[in-house]
Amino acid sequence: MINIPNYVIEWTDKYFHQSAFDVPVNYPSKKVLKFFVHFKKPDKVTLYRGVNKYNKDNREITSWTYDKKIAENYIKDGGKIMEKEFPSENILLDTTTLNTKQKKLLGYDYKIDDKEVLIII
Repeated sequence: MINIPNYVIEWTDKYFHQSAFDVPVNYPSKKVLKFFVHFKKPDKVTLYRGVNKYNKDNREITSWTYDKKIAENYIKDGGKIMEKEFPSENILLDTTTLNTKQKKLLGYDYKIDDKEVLIII
């Protein structure tokens, strides 16, 4: 198992808990970006995002999912589903590469696993 440094834990915990309420989070430091290379898949991935009035203006880092049904949960009050293919270099963190302990450590402690992938532009 990869040892996750505190500076990564602090950023991800803040991201996961603030983004759930559509609160902007600071862009990750170069150290955080470099560390996340450990959690990337080498290939392109096709992902889905439910875009609504609360998250449509998010730009630098956005949350996507492998599961279209999960994306649909984010447009219950109106919005649309986006589908897009991303190359590996746009993937900041793919939570499907984490084990349960790593998810909890990083603050990804939701009751339902959204199969979340953080995309960076």
